[in-house]
Amino acid sequence: MEIRLLRSFQVLAEQGHFGRAARALHLSQPALTKQIVLLEDEVGAALFDRGRHGATLTPVGELLAADVGPLLRHADGVLERVRRAARGDTGELRLGFGVATRLLVPRLVSRFRRSHPLVNVSLADMSSPDQLDALERGALDLGFVRLPVDRPMAIVPVLEERLVLAVPEGRRAELAKRRPESLADEPFVEIAPSRSSSLHANVLRVCARYGFRPRVVQSATEFFTVLALVAAGMGVAIVPNSVTTSRVEGIAYLPLSIPEARWRVGAVWVPDTRRPVRDAFVAQLREDLARSGTPTGRGGGPRP
Repeated sequence: MEIRLLRSFQVLAEQGHFGRAARALHLSQPALTKQIVLLEDEVGAALFDRGRHGATLTPVGELLAADVGPLLRHADGVLERVRRAARGDTGELRLGFGVATRLLVPRLVSRFRRSHPLVNVSLADMSSPDQLDALERGALDLGFVRLPVDRPMAIVPVLEERLVLAVPEGRRAELAKRRPESLADEPFVEIAPSRSSSLHANVLRVCARYGFRPRVVQSATEFFTVLALVAAGMGVAIVPNSVTTSRVEGIAYLPLSIPEARWRVGAVWVPDTRRPVRDAFVAQLREDLARSGTPTGRGGGPRP
C-alpha cells in the first residue's frame, strides 16, 4: 500500500466528502477519486459508500480506518528520523584530538551538541599517526592532527602550535640569558614516545637544530606529570604551548624561536566517504573559523 493513498483515505474518512477532502489534500476531486479507486482495487473491496451527500465508510473501510492512523504516524516518524539523519541532526560522531586541540575540541563539541542534541559524540585522545590510521580504518570520522599529512585526506587548517621550554621558576632569569645550545648540559624531562610519537620526534628535531640530543633523566606519559617534575627541579622540558594552561606552580616558560618549533594543526577526514553528521560538524567548524577571521590561532595557552 502506498502511503499517499492511505493518507488520502484517512482525510476522506475524516471529511466524509470528496470535495472537502480534495481541497484539504490540495488535489482535484477526480485525482482523489482515482486514488481511492486504486486503494480499493488493492484491498479488493469498496471502502466508501458514495451518495449524494458524501462518502461514508463501509465495514471494510471502518476496519482500515481503525489502523491507518497509527500506521501513518509511524511512517511519519520513520521519515522524520531518516530526514534528521540525512541532515546530520542525529547519529554518532567519533572525533580524535591531541594535546594541541585539547581545549579547542571540547568547545567545538559543546557548541555542536547545542545545535545537534541528538548526536552522540565520542572523543579519543590520540597521537596524529594513530588518528590517521583510525581514520583510514573507519574507526574515526574526523581527527585533529599535525600538518602536513602524507595521506589522501580532506583538510581544514585550524590552528598553529609551537614548542616552548618549561623551566623551574627559580631558574627563569638564568636560563633566559643562555643560548639554547647550552641546554645540552641540562637534564631533560620528556613526554614518552608512547604518548605522542610525532611530538617526541619534533622535540628531537628541535634539539638537533640546536646541536645536541637531550639528556633525558625522567620520562612521563602525562604532560601534567612532566610539568610537575620540572617544577620540582628534576630538569627542563620542551612542551607544546597549549599545555601551559595547566596550573602548575613554580614553573616558567621560555620561547623557542626556530621554525622547527612551530607547526600547524588541521581537521582531517577521509574525503570519499559521506557522513552527514561529520559534514555538519565540518560546516560548523568552517563557520567558527570564518567568524574568528583566521585558521591559524594559537593552541590555547598563554605566550611565554
